[in-house]
Formats: sequence, structure tokens, C-alpha cells
Amino acid sequence: MNILCIILAAVMAPLFIGIVNQTKAFFAGRRGPGMFRLYVDICKLLRKSCPRPRHSTWLFDIAQSASLAAVIAATAVFPWTGGGGLSSFIPAAVFFYLLAAGRFFTVIGALDAGSAFEGMGASREVQFSALVEPIIFTVLGFLVLLTGDISLSGALSGIAPESWKANVIALVLAFIAFLAVFLLENCRVPFDDPETHLELTMIHEAMLLDVGGPDLAFALYGAALKFELLAAFLVMMFMPCFGQGWKHAAVMFIAIALLSAVTGVVESVMARFRFLKTPHTLMGAALVAALAVLIHVCF
Repeated sequence: MNILCIILAAVMAPLFIGIVNQTKAFFAGRRGPGMFRLYVDICKLLRKSCPRPRHSTWLFDIAQSASLAAVIAATAVFPWTGGGGLSSFIPAAVFFYLLAAGRFFTVIGALDAGSAFEGMGASREVQFSALVEPIIFTVLGFLVLLTGDISLSGALSGIAPESWKANVIALVLAFIAFLAVFLLENCRVPFDDPETHLELTMIHEAMLLDVGGPDLAFALYGAALKFELLAAFLVMMFMPCFGQGWKHAAVMFIAIALLSAVTGVVESVMARFRFLKTPHTLMGAALVAALAVLIHVCF
């Protein structure tokens, strides 16, 4: 059953990006590209050739494929049905290390291209990921303290309704802290804009300026999978455990769709932060996560 959910998650990932875009189009008074546009774009890109920068090496050739492989591995270990499978044996930190491996290959590919703009985007990506790391591990520490389990499925699925009611304030604070991680890691407003065309303001998109054809399709699909994975993690953090199987998976996918719509609303009503404000916001999110741990330990 978990394998079927993994396949379903892999198929549905571009749909959630479509929900974000359609929500933004609704608020802008436009018709929008349609919720299935990313599927069409990926199919078109897969039929094109792969251009290569003149001075790039084999690192650029494998960067997007290796990045997608790391994200797919994270998808395979995620507890889509609420428990069981590999997620019962793999520590929760390994899940984020797999996502970090995907970022590593993307950064290496951007640096190997030899472009000034891609190098700038890689520098910003690494800088912000270093600021996000303390938030992630503080939230993970909170979940481990709350559930008493270091495995991925145990940390996410061990929150019983009674435990949730007793720790509602700490859980809400941890949810808010990880929401900042969710928006930044997926290059969403107010931290980044995935639709910008101004090289000087790009973060993640700047690393893909020389990527095209199937490699760009891999990058777009990997970004959609990462969005779905972090949304699923955020949902399972806040969703009390009520069993395993298809019921849990169905509720989680519906919640991811709602979170996608909320992301579209956030991007429609907020402006992008200046770069100097982003570290301050992430430091505030880290303090919120630490406060959640402190409240759980002391109260």
C-alpha cells in the first residue's frame, strides 16, 4: 500500500504547483495557466535537446539527474500511509539529508556552469540553507521529545490526539517555525519568487539559467516533489494520528492541496522581503522553534 501511495505522490506532485499558480491567478483576476500546466511543460522539455555551457564538465551533466534522484529517494522513505516501510527504520534527519543532497548537486551544477549569475544564485542558496538548518533540527528535536521516537514515521505519526491537545501551544509554534522553512526551501514569496525574470533578484532560479531540455524538466519536477514532501511533513506535524492506510493518505493529500492554496494566497497578499530582512526572519523562526522546545520541556 505504501508503494502505491509513493507512486500516487510522484504523479500528483506537479498538480500542487498548479494549485498554487491558479490561486495566484484568481487573486490577480486572470484565467491562469491551468492546474495541469506543469505536466505539459515537463513533457515538452523531455522532447528537447540538452544545451551545455561551453566550459562545463561532467558535473553539470549529472547535476539535475542526481538532484532529482535524491528527492525521489526522500519520497520513497516518507511515511505516506502514516507508518511502516522504510520510514520506520530511517531517522528523521536522513530525510532532510536527502533533500540537502539534492540541493548540493544543484549548487555544484550551477558553479560548474561558470556563469556569474548562477554562482551568485548558488551563493545565496547556500547562505539561506545554512540559516534554515538550525530551525529544521530544532523542530526535529521537538518532535523527538514529543513522541520519544527518532524514526521518521515515529516522529510524525506518534502524535496522539491527547498529546496534541496537551501540547497545542508548542505544536503551533513549531508549525509556524517550519512554515518559514517550507516557504524558503520551496523558493516562495516572501523569501523568493519562482517566476521572477530578474537575475539580480533570483535565488534558486538563478542556478538554472543555463539548464534546458530534459535537465530543466528534471529540475522542475524535482522542485514540485520537494514542495509536496515539505508540505506533507508540515501537515503531518500538525495532523493528529488517527490510524494508517488509505484514510490517512487521503486526508494528507487533501491537506497538502489546501496548503498549496494557502501558499498561493500568501504569495498574492505579501510582497517579497529584501535580502537583508530574510536572515532576520529566519532568526526569528529559529527562536520560535526554540520556544516550542522550551515550553514542552518546562510545562
